[in-house]
Amino acid sequence: YLEYLLDRHRYLNFKGMGVSDRVALKLPLLDLYVPLKARQELPEGDTWKRVHLAGRELADAEGAAMRMSEPQPVLEILQKQSGLVILGDPGSGKTTFLKYLALVLATGKGESLGLGQRLPILVPLSAYANALANGHNIRLDDFIADYFHEIGTNLPIAAMLAEALKAGAALILLDGLDEVKNLGLRHTVVERVSDFYSFHRRAGNKFVLTSRVIGYRDVRPTADGLNECTLVDFDDAEIAAFVERWMTAIETQAQGDTRVAQKDAELERKELLEAIQHNPGVRRLACNPLLLTILALMKRQGVTLPERRVELYDQYVRTLLSTWNRARGLSGRAPGRDPDVVQTLRILAPLALWMHQVSAGVGLVKREDLRRKLEELYQQRGDPQPEAAARQFLADVREHAALLLERGPGEYGFIHLTFEEYLAAVAIALSGQGDSRPIVDQLAPRVGEQPWREVSLLTVSYLGIIQQLDTVAGEVVETLAEEQPGEAGAAVVLAGEAVLDSWPGGVPPKSKTRVERALVAAMQSAEPDPQLRRRAGLLLGRLGWQPDDPSAGSGRGLDEFMPVPAGKFLYGGKKEERHIPYDYWIAKYPVTNLQYARFMDAGGYQNPEYWSKEGWKMRQEKDWEQPRYWQNADWNNPIFPVVSVSWYEAEAYCNWLATQALGIAIPDGYTVRLPTEEEWERAARGTDGREYPWGDEFTRFNLNSAEFWGGKDDLDWNKWYEAKGYELASTTAVGQFLGGKSPTGAMDMSGNVFEWTISEESNARVVRGGSWLDPDRDARCAFRLRHFPVNRLNYFGFRVILSLANSPTGMLRDES
Repeated sequence: YLEYLLDRHRYLNFKGMGVSDRVALKLPLLDLYVPLKARQELPEGDTWKRVHLAGRELADAEGAAMRMSEPQPVLEILQKQSGLVILGDPGSGKTTFLKYLALVLATGKGESLGLGQRLPILVPLSAYANALANGHNIRLDDFIADYFHEIGTNLPIAAMLAEALKAGAALILLDGLDEVKNLGLRHTVVERVSDFYSFHRRAGNKFVLTSRVIGYRDVRPTADGLNECTLVDFDDAEIAAFVERWMTAIETQAQGDTRVAQKDAELERKELLEAIQHNPGVRRLACNPLLLTILALMKRQGVTLPERRVELYDQYVRTLLSTWNRARGLSGRAPGRDPDVVQTLRILAPLALWMHQVSAGVGLVKREDLRRKLEELYQQRGDPQPEAAARQFLADVREHAALLLERGPGEYGFIHLTFEEYLAAVAIALSGQGDSRPIVDQLAPRVGEQPWREVSLLTVSYLGIIQQLDTVAGEVVETLAEEQPGEAGAAVVLAGEAVLDSWPGGVPPKSKTRVERALVAAMQSAEPDPQLRRRAGLLLGRLGWQPDDPSAGSGRGLDEFMPVPAGKFLYGGKKEERHIPYDYWIAKYPVTNLQYARFMDAGGYQNPEYWSKEGWKMRQEKDWEQPRYWQNADWNNPIFPVVSVSWYEAEAYCNWLATQALGIAIPDGYTVRLPTEEEWERAARGTDGREYPWGDEFTRFNLNSAEFWGGKDDLDWNKWYEAKGYELASTTAVGQFLGGKSPTGAMDMSGNVFEWTISEESNARVVRGGSWLDPDRDARCAFRLRHFPVNRLNYFGFRVILSLANSPTGMLRDES
């Protein structure tokens, strides 16, 4: 019997995964298995449908994500329970987990699972339901013996099972409670299973049932000790583990356990993980084990994994539809009732759009509503028997689940919400027939609605990349940016995201340029919401735009220096008259991530020549290789100020920059360095001692400070901080606040990031200018703080100047 289990379940089953049908693969499940995790709590009552479903974590009535227990390994949960119901989405790994348990026990290694030596019995509950439906009033243990006999195993299963149950040494694995379609029959199955469990658990036997989430509540068993858990998606570590094991198994099978196989597996692993990690849409799919397996199969067969997710979705959908149609054809359907992929797509796309309209973000519709919509669609396509076609379509869905499937009694949805969004986008794109106006008319009313954001982006990408109608796609984004439906700035940001999503090739260069101009206007306008303004800046950075773009002949961009003439000025809170006897130049912007990346690319962290003796010592002791938040895309945007750099790193950057061509004539005795306090303050406030770079009155729209995010000039900063308003705040693109320009033309000298100076006091260095985290009082030109030079905070940055190498080190007294 154990040999039978090994023969039956040893290898992964790739039937129904499309491209794999053309490739012979025998990959051992035990070599590939990645342990699953689950949450042990389930939502109750009205909160039931707010579980993680089909790739989205649904929100509660207030919009907050459901808070459940921390994920635990499913095996650890099972070890502590006599009975466990495992719930999960299609493709989440429920059945594979049962096969894994059966295989490990069959190899005699049950101790490694913490389950002891048990007899594993794996049966589908749908088969038991069929037996009951056919009039056989059969007990579950008798059915199990009959089941194995029916599938051709001439073994004494009944005797073995009876002995194992009596000894408390059985592991009963019952798969697919959701596959019992009839609700009444499902109740009967649950009652029989519950009775069987309750009787045999006392001896120490263990039971595992699996079911999809939707529909489970209606038949939820209530037996004592029968616990439930809901599978969670793969995280990054689990995706990486799967890909590594997959590629190793593939290459070992193809080439043997050789160095060449290991090398090829490593290359394939890196390529696949790169495709997953650098494409958020692909990453969402990869968190589902089934969809990750299909992705790996595509990669194995030489299907080029595209950079743009719309191409991958197109491949996924065609693969799954092709498989589905072949399965439908093999089931003996009448001639002419087996449409090709294109024809099926013409039904599924408008169906998905309708589903998204009536159930956006949830992905579930009722059977009768779905049937009526199918009739309507078949009638529109000229089918002579639309009612029969709709009934047949639903029957095929029940029999051969693929993209669309029955998620529970009377409820239908796509295997992953991503596919509903993609197909809805296809329907919108096809509705235009080469004309952008009908497409804009469908997208415009949805601007700002989160469930429609992905549909809008995919519509533009489908037009420009799949249909190769880049001009039409360009007209769509230009019209959205020009007409600006919805909240101020929202349509412009959506258009910018669509351009980024489809670039290059998805829209013409002129459309990209026009959308960039609209993004700049939205970013610099006081009207849009602060978060929208920040997102506009993020998009501009990712699109490669720079302020004062030198390629447009408007300046030196981020590298521009502003002249500051010698002379007298008012300094500090007491406005004492001071004098700087030399001219100098200050950078127009704080150092951005784009600029700092040049330093890193030039070996800035490896070359001790750029570092002071103390700085190099700190770099080595603390193992600095990059700024603290360098890997975080929200902080590391090309046109946002670099943050989380220590004073020593800022000093090293200056020393490196002094060796580079600056595009400006450097007088003798001048060098690149951090400013003194006096130099910084003179450049920030001019000569008249103004409170802020723009004048004496605070205006929240002139800088990135706590007030900008809090929404009013007289913000109570302490209450804002206690309420964690700062969690909504962050850095913004340099040059966003035109009204904050200093008299010398320097930008962002108040707010955004505190800036290191060269001035020293009591083993600390002085920072100036305030930040995104701080209130108006800290953004005054005279305000100063002292920090240890090793501090690397996400509201610290710096700005460079071109000045005398041996100029004074600035005022050290506290003038705040």
